[in-house]
Amino acid sequence: MCSGVVPLHWDLSFARQAKHHMKTIIIAITIPIAFALWTSTASAESSVPTVIGAKEPYSSGIAEIMIMTQIRHAKLWLAGDVRNWDLADYQIDELKEGLEDVVKHFPQYKDMPVGQMIETIIITPIAEVEKAIKSRDRAKFVSTFDKLTDACNACHRAANRAFIVVQRPAASLFPNQSFAPKRN
Repeated sequence: MCSGVVPLHWDLSFARQAKHHMKTIIIAITIPIAFALWTSTASAESSVPTVIGAKEPYSSGIAEIMIMTQIRHAKLWLAGDVRNWDLADYQIDELKEGLEDVVKHFPQYKDMPVGQMIETIIITPIAEVEKAIKSRDRAKFVSTFDKLTDACNACHRAANRAFIVVQRPAASLFPNQSFAPKRN
C-alpha cells in the first residue's frame, strides 16, 4: 500500500522544524564566537596582544560593544522575567560597563556625540532598572526594563540608526544557559 509519496503537510512541517533548528544552531554558534571575540579584546589595554606584522593591536569597535550590549539586554530580560535577581543584577552591571566603554572610547562617532547621548538618554533608565532589581519587584522590573528599551531605541533614532530596534526577547537564544533562579 505504500506508494513512497510523503504527504505534503508532513514535508512542510518537517521543513519548518528544520528551519527552526537551523536558526537555533546558527544563533548558538554566532553568540559564542561574538563573545570569544569580545573577551579576547577586553583585556587590559597594556596587555593587548598584537598580531605579528600588524600595524597596531586590535580593539573592539562600537559595533562589537553594541552587539554585546544587545546580548546583555536580552539576558537581563530573561533573568528578570523569571525573578533571577542575582543574574539580572549581573547583567545590568555588565550592560552599564559596556556602555561606559562606549562613552570612554567613542565619545564622538560619525559626527554624533554618542557618549553624551548615552549619559543623557540611557543612564537614568539603567539606574531605575537597578533599583527594581535591588527591590526584587518584578512589576517594577518589567516597567523599568520597557523604559530602558524605549530609551535605547530613542538613542538609536537620535543617532540616525532608527533601523536598529531592540525589544523584549520572545524566547531565549541561549539554549545552553538556564535563567531560572538557583534553588537553595
